[in-house]
Amino acid sequence: SSLGGAGAGPSRRAAMAGQGIITVQTALSQLCRQTRGLRSITITDRDGITVLRAPESVIDEKNEQIVTTIFSLTTEQTSRIEELGQANFIMTMYDNIVAIQANHAPLVIRMIGESKAYAGTLIDLLPLVKDLLKPTQDTIAGEIV
Repeated sequence: SSLGGAGAGPSRRAAMAGQGIITVQTALSQLCRQTRGLRSITITDRDGITVLRAPESVIDEKNEQIVTTIFSLTTEQTSRIEELGQANFIMTMYDNIVAIQANHAPLVIRMIGESKAYAGTLIDLLPLVKDLLKPTQDTIAGEIV
């Protein structure tokens, strides 16, 4: 069944907790399995180097790096328009997929969904994914300093 829908945050967290401690990788994989239309979640650094991927399928690394670089450049350029404020995420609709990319400095979150996926459901997942990534974010931020 899908975990999608508005206001499903706390119940989704409870569903993710399950039995005992699970890894971030496992939690992201569960989200992919349990969310209708969600194909993958990829976490990269700002240069497009993959940190985590769920499911752990092999994808063209070069294309992933290009997509992440485009996202980083786009958010950097739009941040120059002060009236807009900081970009929270960018959603791109293609013929076959919907891509949502979010800044979670120093990480970039990318979720790929089927073209028929509910974009609102994928957007609703962002706070949960960010919560799951907090330890990873802190570790990588500590390595950059």
